[in-house]
Amino acid sequence: MVEIRSPTLSPWIERILKEFPADMVRLWVAADPDDVLLDEQVLAELRERGFDLLPFEDSVVFRAEFEARYREAWGRGEQGPAKALILHLARGDSSELPWDYLNQARVVRLSLAELFPLLSYSVVRQLAPEHRQTLFAAQDKFAKQMHGESLTKEFLLTHIYKINPHLLSKTEDLWGNLLRLHYDETELPQDLVRHMVHILAEEQMFRHLPLAELFSSRSYFLRVLQDAWYCYLHGLGVIGQRVAEPHAQHERIIDVPFDRPQIRAMIDSLFLDGALHPLEISGGASGIPAWARVGVVEDPFAMRNLIVEGMKSLETTLPALDASYRDWSQFARRFGELLARFHRLETERANGIHNQIVALQQLIDERLLAWVKQHYADLPSLPAVKGPVMVHHVPHYLARCRNNGEVRVALLVFDGLSVDQWVHIREHLTKY
Repeated sequence: MVEIRSPTLSPWIERILKEFPADMVRLWVAADPDDVLLDEQVLAELRERGFDLLPFEDSVVFRAEFEARYREAWGRGEQGPAKALILHLARGDSSELPWDYLNQARVVRLSLAELFPLLSYSVVRQLAPEHRQTLFAAQDKFAKQMHGESLTKEFLLTHIYKINPHLLSKTEDLWGNLLRLHYDETELPQDLVRHMVHILAEEQMFRHLPLAELFSSRSYFLRVLQDAWYCYLHGLGVIGQRVAEPHAQHERIIDVPFDRPQIRAMIDSLFLDGALHPLEISGGASGIPAWARVGVVEDPFAMRNLIVEGMKSLETTLPALDASYRDWSQFARRFGELLARFHRLETERANGIHNQIVALQQLIDERLLAWVKQHYADLPSLPAVKGPVMVHHVPHYLARCRNNGEVRVALLVFDGLSVDQWVHIREHLTKY
């Protein structure tokens, strides 16, 4: 038995791939209730080693494709589309599969309970797939005994999200962690949010805050932060007109310690990316600290300069060829915010930076095209638990929402709508 190993692969990827030596059989059955195999890097590596993967969702559909594309070719002594095929079963029990599959296939069972034996399965299964690799390394290094639910939550907060709720004793520490989480668009599982809120609510200084909403919802957090920023400037005697985002009348103003070092360090990035909108002021801005000027538009060229700085930031953070689709989705949102700002500029100022925008867009297109050529084949197999990755995932995602208790599920289709156009629609909707 030959096992292919690559020194560049992480122990997590190696642990999964070792179940699939390439020279054993042509048909495999993967009983995978936690979608362990449906990881971009795992799928790419399996394909590199000669494996294809097909989901077993409908027995008739699977048999038709298997017979036509794989079994007939193998029967003629040909390789077919791939050297081997993995039947992916999204449950742990493979006994109900057709006998002829089980008779010729090698069955592999993958479960988070087996891969993370020292941690609580009920907690680990809520973790987003992109964090499993980090958790696997942390378990190997730091977990020396069995962890129950509470200890597993603490373990995940510490080693995945870099938060220790017991040590958050200052307001700036809380907001610093919130800024880091939401800037990275990191989503905390609801069980961890409830665990955090339970601990933080014991501190008097945090009891007045809507902690659950602040940790759970990025859009809610940004709305609160936006209003707090305008309130902060008002406290400095700075009065102006809001750019794009109107005041959210239904939200109460929450004080944020913007002048603390750990807060200041991240605020400029949110303004450059378009997540926060500056205040348009007239006259001088002598009362504004230098670090806070990124959050105001002082003169006709200020918004133009903010866009130029945003372009520089985007260029330095352009996703690499080994990036995930999530990286590209987040990058697309940031670029959409920047384009929306660009299209609001007066013609004279927009023309002055038009060539820079075009050059950046061409650079992004070239990098995305190279990424698509390398990774597009893996996208159809990705799970749609958190949201559909491709259009054919939409029905499965909607069905999952209904099965999880959603009474009403609506699908709105904006065909041909670009991200920057959505920014304009979003800002219009927030007025109501």
